[in-house]
Amino acid sequence: MNHRYRIPLTDALALAACLVLLPPDPASAETYQWTDKNGTVGFTDSLESVPPQYRQSAKRVEGNKSTKPLQVVPSPPGRDNTMPPAPTDQDNLYATWRQRLSAARAELEELRAKRKKAQEEYDKLLHGRNMRSRSLDPDIEAKGASKVSELDQKIRDKEYEISTAIPDEARRAGVPLGVLSP
Repeated sequence: MNHRYRIPLTDALALAACLVLLPPDPASAETYQWTDKNGTVGFTDSLESVPPQYRQSAKRVEGNKSTKPLQVVPSPPGRDNTMPPAPTDQDNLYATWRQRLSAARAELEELRAKRKKAQEEYDKLLHGRNMRSRSLDPDIEAKGASKVSELDQKIRDKEYEISTAIPDEARRAGVPLGVLSP
């Protein structure tokens, strides 16, 4: 008699174990939504799949229980509606090096503008001395020449940084040479 009750109980336990071990219903899976800097809304089933820079703003979306099929909207001619790949850490690394190089180039242009202004002031000083046919205070003349010379050195240093130092550091960090090309 005990044997007869044991079989259905064993079957019930096996069925319960199977139900516990089965993967969850796909309709109840988590979905995350985020909006990128261009206003494009993205969806994914895993928070790890959200690009790192948007994880803080990603929202968990409640599952839609609708059985209505999604409507496919054709894209206009000449427009690709595929999502661009999510930026990787490597892309962020490359962007960081490009930004550093771009900032150095901007600093170089600023130094060149300062040097041009200093040279104009120095030339005006020398021109005034020549027009009056008398000597200038040697300290004032030396200060003007020194300022131009100092800016020349800063420009050379910045040019070296742009042409050699930054690319060498980037190469050691694993950035391919073509990434930094303008």
